[in-house]
Amino acid sequence: MLHKLVSFVPPELRQFALYVICGGSGVALDFGLYSALVASGTWHHAANIAGYAAGTLLSFVLNRAITFGVMDAALRRLAIFFGVAGLGYLSSTGVLLVLIDLMQVNPFLAKAASIIVVIAVQYTLNARVTFRRSE
Repeated sequence: MLHKLVSFVPPELRQFALYVICGGSGVALDFGLYSALVASGTWHHAANIAGYAAGTLLSFVLNRAITFGVMDAALRRLAIFFGVAGLGYLSSTGVLLVLIDLMQVNPFLAKAASIIVVIAVQYTLNARVTFRRSE
């Protein structure tokens, strides 16, 4: 179904479009959980961990099946995916530290900015490492 949705996208960008859609589901879960936790008084860094972990797991499941269609070596790929997500998390945390803690930017705007950085880092690594087809 999603493949039909992106059929109008040039072939060289279809995989990225699927990644954005599937990853967007993870981002929505991440941002929603983060927002709910921050609104309820949770420290923004703790809320970031919870949201990021939940969004990452959903993203792995969707990207594995839909974006990359690579179903072998699930545990190995999951470990790599979480390693890549760890790098993304560090990127996200760095952005939050700078924007919230140093520049006093609104935590919700800071989180939105961090998502843009994380998408670029994680797509590149997941496409080239995590979901590379086995030889």
